[in-house]
Amino acid sequence: MINFNNLKDIVLIVVFLGTFISCSYDRDIEPVAAPVISSVDNLQVELVGDTAVVRWDNPSYEGNLTTRINHNKGIENINAPVHIFKYGIIDVNTDYFFTVKLQDDQGNYSLGETVILHREGPQAVTNFRGVQEGTNINLSWTLPEETISGIRLRVDSEEISLPADATSYTFNNETYSTYKFQINAMDEEGNPSPSKYLNFTVGATKIGYLGTAPNVGSISDDDVIASANWLFENYPDAEYVQFSDIEEGLDLSEFRVLWWHYDNDSNNPALPAEVTSEKVVSAIAEFHRKGGALLLNTHAVQYLWTIGRMTPNFGTAIGAGGGFDNPDTWGVNVNIGRAHDKSSHPIFEGLNANNVDGRKIIPLIGPGWKEDHNYVFVDLPAYYGYGNADEAAYTTISEENQINILGTWDGIADYFMMGIFETLPNDEFNGTAIGIGIGSFEWNQNNGKNNFQENIEAITKNALDYLKVQ
Repeated sequence: MINFNNLKDIVLIVVFLGTFISCSYDRDIEPVAAPVISSVDNLQVELVGDTAVVRWDNPSYEGNLTTRINHNKGIENINAPVHIFKYGIIDVNTDYFFTVKLQDDQGNYSLGETVILHREGPQAVTNFRGVQEGTNINLSWTLPEETISGIRLRVDSEEISLPADATSYTFNNETYSTYKFQINAMDEEGNPSPSKYLNFTVGATKIGYLGTAPNVGSISDDDVIASANWLFENYPDAEYVQFSDIEEGLDLSEFRVLWWHYDNDSNNPALPAEVTSEKVVSAIAEFHRKGGALLLNTHAVQYLWTIGRMTPNFGTAIGAGGGFDNPDTWGVNVNIGRAHDKSSHPIFEGLNANNVDGRKIIPLIGPGWKEDHNYVFVDLPAYYGYGNADEAAYTTISEENQINILGTWDGIADYFMMGIFETLPNDEFNGTAIGIGIGSFEWNQNNGKNNFQENIEAITKNALDYLKVQ
């Protein structure tokens, strides 16, 4: 008789052997293909000041190579066969990795080569600030919470050694000029902390608050009057400037920053005629060319195009009208594309961001009535022919316009739009400007107190103090 239990065991063994042989056979006839292009050679990294400098040798290749660099904070795609990459500021007591891959014309990648950098030293000082007094600069900072041996301060090319407990220094100066300060905490072994930098322009210090109304008491918009009242409470030497005063020849040279908050409840947020007259536009453009700073809120953001500092015809999302009741908390995302963390920019100093799926969100307005008055820019990558998630889009937008994208709608995880941005000095305009056009940045929540009003005020104070020293 046939023993069916033994037969079942035999069948299982045969199936197992067949499977094993089949798997082995598959591996024999389909080996893993070698990379089409070779990896980089002699990959090295060194710390130069605060910057990690990565170098390597590229293999011989007749076509076009794209370089892909993975690091702690994201990915850099460079459409060229470069052999050097710089990254910083490098923090202490952190392992930084840099993986370099190459991509050929057909999309094939080389194997990645990786180097790691670890920096020893104390933590950096925080709250590094300067306040102008006459023509002098009073510098101050907060020491790290660890033992240090001293403070090294550099003013342009001059080096100054200060004791370990120093938290301030007065730079005596007699003339208007721009100075670059660098500060490091030092440990017993002579290792410096990551540097903190401060570019400070000694010049006019007054803030001018622009408006079309004859005076502050005549402002009709609730958000504009809220921001104006806050300014004059916190900056007693600020001055209200009616645009008609500029039309009549007001000298703007006594001002360091001009702040214009234009918020229109109507469905036509176009600029008023009095701010677009030839004399006014020319005067403010000249102010900005000579180094004067601008802070522009809500519908005033478009003025950067009016004066010629910005020129691309980006898509826009513009909001006006009375608004609506909404139960959500709205904020600003400051980790652009999940790869460019702007939470350390001076305008966000002291604010806590919530990490939401790789985005860093600073809450700005809580549940309640929201006007949702936007003047933001959208479809930016498409303007240059890129996809919304393409790293090259961020690079092109930033470099071609000399701008720093600082914030987006809180739900945006790519490079589709910008809601807060900074324009940097370029060949024509020596001044710096900050545009805040995002709808969550509302100065007066209409049906009650905004739970996050302090964040709006803190960003504004940070922005004004930052612009005053640029």
